[in-house]
Amino acid sequence: MYHSAHSNLTILKTLDKQIAIIEQQTLEAVELKDEFKLLTSVTGIGPILGLTIMLETGDINRFEAVGNYASYCRCVNSVRESNGQKKGTGNRKAGNKYLSWAFSEAAHYLVRFDAKAKRFYERKK
Repeated sequence: MYHSAHSNLTILKTLDKQIAIIEQQTLEAVELKDEFKLLTSVTGIGPILGLTIMLETGDINRFEAVGNYASYCRCVNSVRESNGQKKGTGNRKAGNKYLSWAFSEAAHYLVRFDAKAKRFYERKK
């Protein structure tokens, strides 16, 4: 049992080193914009999530309103109702799945590492 755990720990350390190398090479290969610094200043958004959001968003000015960007990121429900009655299904697969993933991950990390956000989440849950 001890040898198996030791082997797994060795593999984990090796993978951590390889991941760090790949992350560093990725950050060096991409031209980082000013937005990247703003993104990574948010609790829960690290270099890779910040890079994903920056690259997948592109020019933010292409969105007329905040709601358009939130919809593109799949961060809003696609509910179609009239007078409390459901009117068909929304287009829930429209938008950018990578931004949806990135913001979902950022929210999980925020709740995990920020006490104020965790209290808010627990209250709303």
